[in-house]
Amino acid sequence: LGGLGCNVARLQIVRALGQTGNDISGIQDASVKQSAQAGVDQANDGIGQIAQALLAGEAPPQDGRDITEAGLTAASSALAAGDASDPAVASAQGSIADAISAGKDVVAKC
Repeated sequence: LGGLGCNVARLQIVRALGQTGNDISGIQDASVKQSAQAGVDQANDGIGQIAQALLAGEAPPQDGRDITEAGLTAASSALAAGDASDPAVASAQGSIADAISAGKDVVAKC
């Protein structure tokens, strides 16, 4: 299932995505909120595919990684278009940046 560094990185991305979702819930602009949440949901779907494979003793599927990356990119883009004066947008931007960083760690360490 991967070494310690790999598993720590996996936990970090899950935690950061959870925090991003919490932050998104407070965004005032409905369009930004919906688009950012859709990206987080997509990333979580990809992580779910990876987790299922790992629990079955299989290698993580590239499709799961691609879906996760696309979701992170979509959420980040949606948040970049948000009103930075909205504290929830600013907080979500920080959280999604943490998730992206953790995702890069997963790729490097796993």
